[in-house]
Amino acid sequence: MEITERLRQYVKHHGSDVKTWFKDFDKHNNGYITLNQFRRGIPQNLLSQGEEDLLLGQYSDPVTGTVNYFKMNTDVNRKVRRARLDHAKLVAKLSPDHVENEHVPVGTEELLHAVGIYWPAKPSREQVEDHIKKQVYKERIRLIEFFKDYDRHNCGLVTEAQFRAGLRLSKLQLDELQINAVVRAYMGTDGRVAYRRFCCSIESVFTVSDLEKDPLAEVYPPARSYLVQGCNELSPAEEARCREIIARFRTILKERRLLLAPYFKDFDKRLGSMGRVTRSHFSRLLSWVNLEVSENDLYILFKKFEDRQMAKVNYMEFIRTIDPETYGPGSTHHAVFPSLSNYLPAGTGADLPEERPESPEVTLLAVMDKIRVHVATKRIRVSEFFRDFDKLRCYSIPTQEFVRGINRIGLTFTDEEYNLLVTAFTDEDKKGCCKWKAFERMIERVFTDTDLESQPTKVPTVPGVSASPYVHSDKLSDKEMAVLHSVVQSLANHLNVRETSIKPFLKDFDKLYTGNVTKTQFRQCLTYIKVFPTDAVFEVLCKRYSKSGADANLAVAERQSRNKDPIKDGAERICYLMFLKELEDYMHHGILPKNDGASNFSTASLQVASAAEYTDANKHLIEPQARRPKPTPILDGDGQEQLMMRIKTKAKSERIRVIDFMSDFDHLQHGKITKNEFRRALKVLFLNLTDIELATLESMFQCKTDPLMVDYGSFSDEIESVFTVKGLETTPLREPDRFESYEKGADPSINVLDSKEEEILQNVLKRFRGKVRQTRMDALSYFEDFDFVKEGTITTNQFRSVLNTISLPVSDEEIRVLARKFAVDRNMDRVNYRLFSSSSAS
Repeated sequence: MEITERLRQYVKHHGSDVKTWFKDFDKHNNGYITLNQFRRGIPQNLLSQGEEDLLLGQYSDPVTGTVNYFKMNTDVNRKVRRARLDHAKLVAKLSPDHVENEHVPVGTEELLHAVGIYWPAKPSREQVEDHIKKQVYKERIRLIEFFKDYDRHNCGLVTEAQFRAGLRLSKLQLDELQINAVVRAYMGTDGRVAYRRFCCSIESVFTVSDLEKDPLAEVYPPARSYLVQGCNELSPAEEARCREIIARFRTILKERRLLLAPYFKDFDKRLGSMGRVTRSHFSRLLSWVNLEVSENDLYILFKKFEDRQMAKVNYMEFIRTIDPETYGPGSTHHAVFPSLSNYLPAGTGADLPEERPESPEVTLLAVMDKIRVHVATKRIRVSEFFRDFDKLRCYSIPTQEFVRGINRIGLTFTDEEYNLLVTAFTDEDKKGCCKWKAFERMIERVFTDTDLESQPTKVPTVPGVSASPYVHSDKLSDKEMAVLHSVVQSLANHLNVRETSIKPFLKDFDKLYTGNVTKTQFRQCLTYIKVFPTDAVFEVLCKRYSKSGADANLAVAERQSRNKDPIKDGAERICYLMFLKELEDYMHHGILPKNDGASNFSTASLQVASAAEYTDANKHLIEPQARRPKPTPILDGDGQEQLMMRIKTKAKSERIRVIDFMSDFDHLQHGKITKNEFRRALKVLFLNLTDIELATLESMFQCKTDPLMVDYGSFSDEIESVFTVKGLETTPLREPDRFESYEKGADPSINVLDSKEEEILQNVLKRFRGKVRQTRMDALSYFEDFDFVKEGTITTNQFRSVLNTISLPVSDEEIRVLARKFAVDRNMDRVNYRLFSSSSAS
């Protein structure tokens, strides 16, 4: 019915239910409401009067005068199979490259069912099985498990209904035409379907049938090109327009240094990250990252990158096309497939990825050292990659398995490097095998010698292969070294002024503690500390601290053969530990980086080059170089004593436990924290400390073994002395000394009044003495009511409240003079009432 279909579309679009329209009228929840309630529950402007009458005639009971809205809800929610369009008729009308309903509004393709799966009218058995194999391999489905329960006699046959039920249980994306094609292919003369023969054909994507008869047969996984769909073909005009769009996107990504994959992956919620998003998600993400395109250009991108079988956009192919430097072949974000064609049987080379160009001549020693450096850095156990292949534990495996194990280590090798390793570890006793145990022993020597348990007196000797990131071999010219020196000096001054460090930001990106980050991450960390280097300056930093320079045993010819931009070369990483070491050497010792091995290096030439030729390259880096900040002066002996007395008084009055605020910075619990951390804790505890006073405290409690650290344990013990004496458990009979703020009860640097203020003070004291003498009261007890810890001080507001209570009102000027005379600190927020009482008594 047309009305029911309209209601179904309305409910699906709004995500509602027919029951929700009428349930407020149905008090007994029996599914019946009155005619008037039915008309009131229908959404406004949805149906006309005549259409409502038709619905009432369909669902009302003329005897009781009620409407069964439960039945109406069932009819609206009933699934209706859509009529399939005749593809043969469409082909006759449309051009061959036309896509059905390609220009539906974005966001409505799923609601209107405009984007479907494109199949011929009568698909063949091979086409359907190929489609099922891809789904089964991706989802790891074992089909035979869904048919076994129907085959009680284990004869490999089930009825057609049971076969269809098994396919539905497997959750495969098949329509009626595809199921019919499979049923026709495997149905016997008795009307039953040979499900076991069907499952064997599908499972050939995982293995080879009857493998037990030929145990030496090689089984290879399907190629990536078989499982992953690439870009679609377009007309020449659309291809030209698509290239213009891609070129514009590449320019924008290069300027803004965007990574698109994280944005798309948030929408790719399918298990295994299928690399597909809907058209609506694709359009929203382009708008989100400000990659604006017109409507026609958007549909060209849909046609180019759409996976028509899944009716979604293949975003992985899209980002590989517009950002090949980051996600293309050879980048760190792309899974590089080494060429193994030399070690596979004939006839399988077509399933492998395209081979890379040949690399320059390399030696076995360079390849082994490259592996040792990687293994030592990542702490990898090589045997884990070969042990599973050695079923007989004979320490010899086929050449194909040996190459696969090497590839799993995590490095990229050329065909020549594979040949060198295979030739070096070939097993002469077994044809076509390699000795993986010998390979493991040579690699594991980077940690220690093997078989030390049989030679307990032997001193271990480690080969001269270093994974230290401080070793570098890339040399810079004098001009580049001038830029490097200028950058290091500017960064040091910048960090000193801001009192910050770049090290925590770099460590956040180094999850595996390898001492290396990508070039994008390194530049991002510089922006975190408000440093924005130009491309010329950043290129010098990349040449100096790139990871390729840290591999001392890497062949020079291989580095020269890359011929890549130092900034864009995604295969290289930045060794930030070497960068931090050279930066700290200059900040603490004034030592600039050296260009070891450069023959024409001279300080004078660097200064001339820096002043004459590299002024423009550095003016956009950071702030102009300034002189080193002068050391902050500290207080003398009397000033230090007064400072400690103020801190102790505040800790005593406010019951502050200093060590609780500083121990959080000491993760190793060794009693030391940095000076910056010491200042942060003091600023939380004592807000009114100046820079000179903070510098004085740092100097007083500076760690003797490390001048950059502060012994906060000694500082805490000194402050805690106002409460008790350390080590009192060893002398239980000792009486702790009572803490007195000042010898005369006042701070001579604070409680000083001029002649006018002294006159005001004496007037208030005279009035107070007269009031006490007149009323015969104990004024001290009024103050002690506010002093819960009995330490002799109360707040200024509490002091004024007591004076008002005993009928001795004071003005603002008088309370200011009293607070200044009897204050215990510079803030004048607490008053020594005992000193006030003794002064008034005298």
